[in-house]
Amino acid sequence: MRAYHELFTHRAARWPLLTSMVARLTPGMMILALVLLLREHGYSYAAAGLVSAGHQLGVGLASPLQGRLVDRFGQARILVPDAVGYLAGTISLALAAAGGSPVWLLVVAALFTGAFYPPVTAASRVLLSRLFPTGQLRETAFALSSISVELGFVMGPLLAVWIAEAGTAGWSVVLAGVFAAVGSTGYASTAAARSAPRRDGHRPRGGALRAPGVRVIALAIAFAAVAFGVLDITVPAVAELAGDRSDAGRMIATLATGSLLSGIVYGARPWPGTLPGRLRTLAVALALGLLLLPLTVHDLRLFTAGLFLSGVFLAPTTIVAFQLLDDLAIRGTQTEAQAWLQSAVVFGVAIGASSAGLAVDTGGPRLAFGVGAVAVGVGALVVQLRQSVLRAEVTGAILAGVDGGSPSR
Repeated sequence: MRAYHELFTHRAARWPLLTSMVARLTPGMMILALVLLLREHGYSYAAAGLVSAGHQLGVGLASPLQGRLVDRFGQARILVPDAVGYLAGTISLALAAAGGSPVWLLVVAALFTGAFYPPVTAASRVLLSRLFPTGQLRETAFALSSISVELGFVMGPLLAVWIAEAGTAGWSVVLAGVFAAVGSTGYASTAAARSAPRRDGHRPRGGALRAPGVRVIALAIAFAAVAFGVLDITVPAVAELAGDRSDAGRMIATLATGSLLSGIVYGARPWPGTLPGRLRTLAVALALGLLLLPLTVHDLRLFTAGLFLSGVFLAPTTIVAFQLLDDLAIRGTQTEAQAWLQSAVVFGVAIGASSAGLAVDTGGPRLAFGVGAVAVGVGALVVQLRQSVLRAEVTGAILAGVDGGSPSR
């Protein structure tokens, strides 16, 4: 744990790390909160899936633009207005659902709300990369970034269910907006965020996606993320069929707990091998873990154990992916590159959520999990087939760094 202690005693990094952790409670809360909100007011699982997908689609479509704006104008000038807009959107969603609004209107409201989601995760990863350009602290910083995401997915679902049970699910949705607003504005007010460099000159033609390695990682992660959209919708369905919807939060938190623990272990020490090689191994392990989930739906204890096992491979996979992405990004497009990966995640989640809602209503949870499992397998295959591209790109980045012109810095 010495590496984590050194990281938190670094004055410039401490408050950006802590404030961004607050904002990362929101993704863990929002989808489950929307499902609980829609179900509370009599909407179907298909409707809940569409509204959840609308929110994720808004985040995914806007994230690259948000990242581009952050690279160009600086972090604070973009994050603060986004925080205000996102909070207003969550309030409007809660009121619209409570008023019995048509599904199409809720989807549109969710889409616009998601478009204002502050890109604090992408911004903070770029900031950490600037503070720690090389060495073990860099790996630990990226690990802690992923750990805080997983911590949000441990605490977020539990908070969403607890608030929904104690009051109404509408408050769960609004509180998700409050966490995003408070965390993002707090992060934007730190000295490190305010002084983060902006891109000088014109944006490179094609932007972050000009780098082939960025495209490969984004595509692979998008396929893997389909499974997590499936989980967001199908785990509550499994819990409801078992007779207690409150189990949904605990089961999703079990997945995140496995990821959280493995992320802590991963970030505490150096690991052998190259980043592309590690990503290949971890992607296959994650695929195998999730491919087993459809076989465990009949037994809640076995299903929960399967969620935990899948989570063990999740955090190391994302840590390596985001770190590799930073190495591959063209100079001046780092935040946009991180945002594209965020977009890949939410697009995958949106596809998974919408397809899972229909699958649960027509064929039950087993069919929905089957869709997610196949998508994860395809994502692992993309990493395997394009391994040579990733290795070549990393080699080029290293050589460029030796010559004094690293594309990622």
